[in-house]
Amino acid sequence: MRLTTTLALTLVFTASQAFAQESGTHNRYRWTDARGVVQYADSPTPEALRAGYDVIDSRGRVVKHVDHVKTAEEKKSDARTAASLAQEKQHAADVEQADRQLLQAYPSEDALIEAQKKRIAAIDLDVANVKVSQADQEKSLAEQLLYASTFERDGKPVPAPVKQQIETLRTNVEGQKKFIADKLALRAATEQKGQAELLHYRELRAQQAKPAD
Repeated sequence: MRLTTTLALTLVFTASQAFAQESGTHNRYRWTDARGVVQYADSPTPEALRAGYDVIDSRGRVVKHVDHVKTAEEKKSDARTAASLAQEKQHAADVEQADRQLLQAYPSEDALIEAQKKRIAAIDLDVANVKVSQADQEKSLAEQLLYASTFERDGKPVPAPVKQQIETLRTNVEGQKKFIADKLALRAATEQKGQAELLHYRELRAQQAKPAD
């Protein structure tokens, strides 16, 4: 890393020297060294390149300022900062687009509320249908368990097909219980999201209703 920075400084220093010689100007170069002391030179030195310097004309006016040659770590830091700013800008653009789509999709508050009710109703319908199926599966399981108990009562082994049927029914019932639990969690999350969405929608409409400055 140090070798790369040194090479960059050398190249910039050489180019600066050549430019100063070819331009034939009487500019001077001013910078502050590591001790905080202001230094002057007729051409930019390696120290000036590391610190950054001002180009001063014969009247003492600053012609331009040249930033210091950045290290690899400084370049990485700049890249991270640029990436973070770009991410923030993209997030702001995404939020603006989402707000615009929300207002376009629902021309009124009632339209939004109706759409939210339909989402909840769809979840409730899924839960109701699965509960019916679950009841049937539990009934079949109870019947199979009762049937298997007759073999056990007689001291006979339960037939393999009966065992398999019982295992399948148990798996189905557990799967349906999990499905219902997941759907109920989704319902709660959907309601919570809907409340926040409705509040945000009202805020957006209120902003639209404000007279332009």
